[in-house]
Amino acid sequence: MKGSRLLRRGIVNCSSAAALGAIVACAPTEGLRTGPAAPAFQATSDTFLQITARGAGPIDASTPFSSKAILASLPGYETGHVTIGLERSTPDALVLFKDAYGGRIQVLHILGEGNRITQIHGVTHHVVGPAGERPGMTFGETGTDPATCRIGTDLWLGMAICRSRGAPNVVLTFSFQGEAAMATQLPRREVLDGGLLQRIIWTPPS
Repeated sequence: MKGSRLLRRGIVNCSSAAALGAIVACAPTEGLRTGPAAPAFQATSDTFLQITARGAGPIDASTPFSSKAILASLPGYETGHVTIGLERSTPDALVLFKDAYGGRIQVLHILGEGNRITQIHGVTHHVVGPAGERPGMTFGETGTDPATCRIGTDLWLGMAICRSRGAPNVVLTFSFQGEAAMATQLPRREVLDGGLLQRIIWTPPS
């Protein structure tokens, strides 16, 4: 099956994983609380980077798409390569790592063409979005406007793809559980509010 091949290649795609019955680390767990009355996410004060309309921390549209240039802007980090699942493709991305808490944390996935950065994905709750969003928060906690959302297709089937209320060039992707994970339209509001933020995606301002 195509989904099985993607999982073996290490592509993070929560909807496909759920459909296959696979167990993957699709959302951060540090800082999460459980229980019917508890919020899904408890924010941490340990922020590595903020994504704004301008870019991700010191990285922006003027930064060349190269490990050398990115690490020059972010001393103390390391880079590598990872295959990621976009909505309709599975490109190789530059991954930015930070050693912390006794492990190696994937902080950003960076895509580019030639010498130009085309997308930056924040993939840890140590990255905060332009309106205070962090991966691991629920849709309701981010304050996202449902009117800015659409349902994902293909590899992002069942995911809500929304615009951040803090920047027009920043997109948020939310995953769901149960039947909503394979839905072809946005779920009702009470289900939508429980969706978990997976990625904060920046594209250069137009």
